[in-house]
Formats: sequence, structure tokens, C-alpha cells
Amino acid sequence: MTTASACAFAIIATQVAGKATRDTLFLTNFDISALPVMLIASALLSIGAVLLSSRAMTMLGPVRVIPPLFFSSGVLILAEWLLATRDLKLASVIVYLHVAVIGSILISGFWSMVNEHFDPHTARRNIGRIVGGATAGGLFGGFLADRVGAWAGMLWVLPVIAALHLLCAFLLPGLKPADTAAPATSLRDLFSVRPRSSSTESGLQVLRRVGYLRNLALIVLLGNIAATLIDFLFKARATEIFSRESDLMTFFAIFYTGVSLVTLAVQSGMTRRLLERIGIANTMAIRPAVMTVGGLAILPLMGPVGLGILRGVEAVLQSSLFRSGYELLFTPVVPRDKRSAKTFIDVGADRMGDIVGGGLVRAVILLPATISGRVLVILAVMISVAGFIVARALRRGYVRALERSLIDRADQLNIEDTVGTRSMMDSFAGINLSMTIDGGSLDKLRAEAAPQPDASAVATSDAPRPAPFTPHAPVDPELALLLELRSGDAGRIQAALRQKRSLTPVVAAQVISLLAWDEVTGWASRVLARAAPGITGQLIDRMLDPVEDFAIRRRIPRVLSTCATPRAFDGLMAALQDKRFEVRFQAALAMVRIHENAPSLALDESAIYASVLRETSVKRQLWEDQRVLDEPEGGDTPSFHEEALRVRANRSMTHVFSLLSLVLPRTPLQIAYKGLLTDDAMLRGTGLEYLESVLPREVWSNLQPLLVDTRETTPASRSREEALEALLRSSESIELNLAELRRRVNEP
Repeated sequence: MTTASACAFAIIATQVAGKATRDTLFLTNFDISALPVMLIASALLSIGAVLLSSRAMTMLGPVRVIPPLFFSSGVLILAEWLLATRDLKLASVIVYLHVAVIGSILISGFWSMVNEHFDPHTARRNIGRIVGGATAGGLFGGFLADRVGAWAGMLWVLPVIAALHLLCAFLLPGLKPADTAAPATSLRDLFSVRPRSSSTESGLQVLRRVGYLRNLALIVLLGNIAATLIDFLFKARATEIFSRESDLMTFFAIFYTGVSLVTLAVQSGMTRRLLERIGIANTMAIRPAVMTVGGLAILPLMGPVGLGILRGVEAVLQSSLFRSGYELLFTPVVPRDKRSAKTFIDVGADRMGDIVGGGLVRAVILLPATISGRVLVILAVMISVAGFIVARALRRGYVRALERSLIDRADQLNIEDTVGTRSMMDSFAGINLSMTIDGGSLDKLRAEAAPQPDASAVATSDAPRPAPFTPHAPVDPELALLLELRSGDAGRIQAALRQKRSLTPVVAAQVISLLAWDEVTGWASRVLARAAPGITGQLIDRMLDPVEDFAIRRRIPRVLSTCATPRAFDGLMAALQDKRFEVRFQAALAMVRIHENAPSLALDESAIYASVLRETSVKRQLWEDQRVLDEPEGGDTPSFHEEALRVRANRSMTHVFSLLSLVLPRTPLQIAYKGLLTDDAMLRGTGLEYLESVLPREVWSNLQPLLVDTRETTPASRSREEALEALLRSSESIELNLAELRRRVNEP
């Protein structure tokens, strides 16, 4: 972070000092009417340079391109300084082109390195410090241009800029990419004429394919067109007021220094708060909104003060709020697309704005001077309105980019196909499919005519086979069945349950009671699952009854998961408010399975989020100590959901993510869940950023502190008393804490 901030300081210092020197040199050697032509010329050269630099960064990576480019730029500036001592007019043109073309690529490349060095969540937390360093650099750059220009002459600013570029070339290699997934090739491949593979698409190809990046390019284009129009009016008024070279240099230095000072204040006091409170897209929309309102405000008078304030405010917002949000919007873009398109957007779209803006200026200045200025302001306002609309639409694209970034790393998580994804969801939800003695899954329970199990399904080779069911007396069949079910003999009970009879309410009540007996619970589950549509109400009543046996209550949700009906789903929804954690846990798993098989069932998202809020409104110790008795067995866990990861997730976390899978896209949520449990910092950060972007603010505020240390695997040793307290806490719900238990025990 220190390296990134130091580099940002030096880079923006050279940019501000370079702009002040560039503008002074050019406007003192050429008329203001030549400025639009120069804008267009530099923009055309920039587009050509962008095509080459974009391909270079795509194939080699920014860390292998930008530091050498900074070194070359520093050497070129020294050459331009020597040229200026002999031919000032020619040097002023070359310096202008250098700052406009190469300077923009250097800044874009630096931010590409920052984006690859940090994951999205870390970037959001630290982007303010980096941009703050850049803002301080802008302040220093303005001071540098003013003082060096006053003491030694404006030409002596150039060697100072060259020295800072050389410093950046030395520091930047420290910003190595955190994600090495994007391939880097050799210089020979860079200049090869062989057809490119899909992994080395050009920036234009990526823009055609990815709509989100097209919107980013559009917001840059529109913003720069509007800024170019206002900038021309501002500089035209400045040249009218300050005719001497030294005065103009001082004015530009003071202006850029003032802009940097205000930018630093905004960056320090507002940027992070706005990003957290209103989101990235809305923060970026502030710039075009202010341009719209400010343009309408200065339209009646068109004085130099109003133009200066509007131009300064635009520059402040562009360098603080807009820049911070803009760079964050790139963090979830997969590296191969980012490398191809970012420089193209940063510089290409920006320079296209110069071309369009310069063309509009050249056309409008042909109008009478009394109206040309107002026409330019009106055009800037109209373009800013369009930019505001585009900026507001960026949030949806940002969330999709986060999802794509998560899915793009699915190869590292062994999520290869839809079957695997579904299996992962079974494990992710924590549902135990071993509900029969032969290890059959819940899918078998749905079959109306289940195949008859062989002897090995009910008895091992060392145990006697259960006796077949034969009534002891010619009594009522229902009564005879009840006698067998209440016999206490596991063999007789299993034989009775194998009879494919429809369950009456009386018999169903007895079979439900058998769920509490581990030895026959599998067979009872099979029978109940087959009859579940007709006894749904009875199952729900027993599940929600607080005085019912706990083993029965926690096992009924698994039976209901085979019954994809609104009534069963509503009953499970009611169980999410139960006082027992495992009842809520198993109910959520059952809802996940039902929703997976019947996604058309109505789902109250607000109720799900309310459940998440209840689960996360607990102290961290309780969050970590929640336990369940019916854990998934190893054989039911797919190989790509490693045991080492499963044991890292406490059951509260698994439960909350089961609930969230009902209301959020499942695949990116699965990957985010697994990313939180791995040592992949980029994936973990992307997952956190995705959750922050899609969850309601109140839910995220509760959940975030509980996700901080999800990768800790070794619990601290505790005394016997502490272990006992943890056991008691885990057996009751969030509402029943230890004090409540003791109070109830002491009641007469």
C-alpha cells in the first residue's frame, strides 16, 4: 500500500506539473484557436499508441510494460528539455503531445497495476489512501510548477518531471499482480503476426463482447467531451486576462494547485463515506450531476469566475469521486479482459472525447462570439445528463462483473458442470442424504414404488436377518401394524415399514415418533417421505411443537424436503423462527432442496432476509459455537468440497449461506462461500465485495464482522466449564442464552 501511494504521488505530481508546463509553453507560442487542432492531433496519436500499449499489456502484463515505459518517458523528457533550449516552438508541440499521449498511458497503466495487485474488497477499503496519495501529488505538482518556474524558468520544470518518472520506474515493479491467472507471453509473441487466441483479444474485441466495459467506455467518453468544452472556455478566458507568459504560468500553477488541495480535502473526508453509503455507481454519477447543475447556473452570466469554478469543481470530482469509483469498477473484471480493455478505455475513450470535443469547439466558434460560449455550455449540460444516466446504470453491470469474476475462478474450485454444481450445493447446504440404511439419497424417497432392499440393506453378515412380518392374531390390520411399530424390536419394525401401505393419521403419528430412534430412522424417513403429501400438516405440527422430542423435530425437515408443495414450504419457513438452532438449520436445508426442484414456488425474500438478520444478530462466540447433531457423512460429500474446507466453516455460516442461496444467484454465491474459506486472497476479496454489493445494507452490516476470521481452523483450548457453557449455548436458539436456561431451571 505504501508503494502504491508513493507511486501515485509521484505520477500525479508529474501529470499536474506537466500539464501546467504544457499549457504555458503552448499557449505562449500559439494562439488559442490552435488548441482544438492540437487536441484532435494528440487524440489521434493517443489512439494509435493505445492499440500498441493495450496489446503489450494484454500479452506481457502491465508490470512488464509500465516501468520500462516510465524510464523511456523520463529519458525523452530530458531530450525535449535540451531541444527547448534551441527551438522553443517545436519543443512546445512535442511536450504537448508527450504529456497528452504518453502521460495518459502511464497513468492508465499504473491503475491497471493497482487493480491487479488488490482484490475488489481490499481495493474498496484502500483506494482512498492511494487516491489520497495521488491528490497530494497533484498538490505538490502544482507547487513544483509554480516555484521552479518562478525561480529558474518554466523549462527547468521538465528535468524535475523526468527525475520523477525515473523514480516511478524504480518503484513500480513492487506492485506485482496478486492473481497470476492471466497469461504473460514473450516480446517475440508481442510483435508476432500470428492470429491471436481468445485469451489475447484486442481492446475493441473485448468491448464488443462485454457490455459492462462498453458502458465504462461511454461514461469516460461523455465525461471528457463535456470537460473539454468547459476547459476550452476556461482557457480562452485565462488567455484574455493573462497575456504575459509568467503570469499565465503562475495562474495555471495556482489553479492546478488549488484543484489538488480541494481534491485532497474531498478525498480525505468524503470519498470513502460516499462509496460505502451510496455505492460506486451513484458516487460516479455525482460528477455529471454537478456539471449539469453548474452549467445551468453559469449560463446567464458566463463570467470568468463562474467558468473557473465550474472547471475546478469538475477537475476535483474527476480526480476524487469519479476516479475512485471508476477504478473500483474495474477490480472485478477478469484479468485477461482488463488488460485488453482498460488502457483502451482509459486513454482511447478519453482521447475520443478530446476529438469529439475539439470538433464541437471548432464548429461552435464559427458562430458569433456572443452566443458561441453559451452554446458550448448547453452542449456540455446535455452531454452530462446522458453521462448521469449511464453512470446510474453501472451498478447492475458491476454486480454481474463480480459474479463473472467469481465464476471465472471456478476451475480452481473444481466446479466443472451443472451436475457438479448441484452436488456442490447439496454439500454446501449441508444436507445429509443418508436417510436409509443402505445409504440411499432423498431422490429415492420420492419414488412411489421404491425397490425392495436386499438383506444386506437391513442386516450385516454377522447379524441375524429380521423375521418377516406376520400378524400374531387375526386383529384389525391397522392395530396389528401399530403393535409391530410399538414392539421395540428393530427387526419387526423394519419389516413392518417395508409393507407398502398407505399411512392413516394414527399410523403416521407412530411412524413419525420412530424418527427419534436412530436404528430405524432411515426406514421411517422412507415411509414418511412417500406419504408426505398426505400428512404434510401432521409433519409440520410435530416439527413446530416445542415440547416434541428434539430428534423428531430436527429430522422432519428432511422428510418435508421431498414434498415440493407450498404448504410444506410455508411450514419450513415457519420453522426458521424456532428456538432450536438445528431445527432452523435443517429447515433451511430442506427449503434449499425444495426450491432447487420447484423454483416456481413463491418465496418471501423479506422473510428470508429477516431470518438472516436474526441469525447474524448474535455475539461472535455464539456464532462460532452453534452445533448440529446430524452432520453430513463423509461419503455424502463430493470430492471437490474438501473436508479441510468443510471443517473451517462453522454451522452458523453454513446456515446463513443456505438461507442466502434462496434469494441470491446460487453459483456465484457458492464460489464466494468457498472463497471465504480458502487462502486465495483474490477470490476471498472478490467474494466479500460481491456479498457487500448484493446484500441489503443492514444484512451486510451484521454479517461482515462475522466473516472476518472464517479461515481460522484451530480453536483456542477451553476449560471444562467453558466447554459446558458452549455446549449449552449450542443446544438452544439465539433467543435462549445461558442466563435464560438457568432462570427456567430455578423456577418452581
